[in-house]
Amino acid sequence: MPPFEELLQKIGLAPGPRPPRLKPRLPLAAVRVAPGRISAVRLAPPPFRKKGADPRMVVAAHHEVGLPPGVLVPTLTRPHLPDAAPLAAAVEAVLGEVAPRETRISVVLPDSTARVSILKFGRMPATRQEVLELIRFRMQKVLPFRLEEAALDFQLLSNGTTEEPEFLAALIQRPVLFQYERLFSARDLVPGLVDLDSFNLANLLARGGGIGAADTGDRTLVNAAEGYLTVLFFRDGRLNFYRCKQLSDEERALPERLHAAIRRELASCAAFYREHLSGAGMTSAAVRVVEGDPGVILGAAQEEMGCPVQMLDLSRVVVLPPGADASDARWQRLAPAVGAALGRSA
Repeated sequence: MPPFEELLQKIGLAPGPRPPRLKPRLPLAAVRVAPGRISAVRLAPPPFRKKGADPRMVVAAHHEVGLPPGVLVPTLTRPHLPDAAPLAAAVEAVLGEVAPRETRISVVLPDSTARVSILKFGRMPATRQEVLELIRFRMQKVLPFRLEEAALDFQLLSNGTTEEPEFLAALIQRPVLFQYERLFSARDLVPGLVDLDSFNLANLLARGGGIGAADTGDRTLVNAAEGYLTVLFFRDGRLNFYRCKQLSDEERALPERLHAAIRRELASCAAFYREHLSGAGMTSAAVRVVEGDPGVILGAAQEEMGCPVQMLDLSRVVVLPPGADASDARWQRLAPAVGAALGRSA
């Protein structure tokens, strides 16, 4: 490749579907929207920048506000906010406590809000527009809503020289997305990032080691969240499997039903790994638990994935307030917001 074209590719200005290589500047404050609770966090740079000092960002502020039942109902196919007033009041309360002077924030939504797929194409599309057209063509028959109503974004997963490139595609119904955006734009806030829970958990792990490009082998991320379970597989740091299973009210009615449903889903994902991804064995698994018994779910993940398992540990990446325990339910809930506030490394 000529030197000038190589330079353009590195900084993200070369033609084609590849994402920019420049590091995006994202807000240090993030809000996580979830059924039953609104959470917010603000990070600050490390207090000492001398050589040998702790390089981790610091949790400068955090706050949570509960929501009445039924205020927020995440689904793929219909608006989530039957009555936006309680949610708007909760957003006002958390931001007033955590980020009263911020004009830009990141917003993290439940995984069950969007349809996510990993798509492989027979050749590298020439332009971003061609990628969008190919994704729309592949997804039009599997979306539970009209393609014309979909907001769509994608990321190239494989390197730019592979003959059969893989793309991560995420689609969300526009009326659903607009509902959330209006919550913040009405307060003169600009969402610098609107993203999903598990992607920000992956970002958190990548920043703290465990699924980065330098981490060889197969690894798992399990997100047992409010009303759904998401499982992600990574091979040598690259995402190669994503599945989000929304749990029914019947499955969530009793703890034993919930745990049985989670184990079934983990077993199904593990079988797919062995049969379709030529899985030779997982190296490790990180687990976040917001709904269900952490001990039971950790045990199920270890048995089904057949590898060492550990709870997601925010303290590896950020400095928590004095006395805070990273395994505590509060910090497990806040983890996606922390992942968003950390920004992106590339």
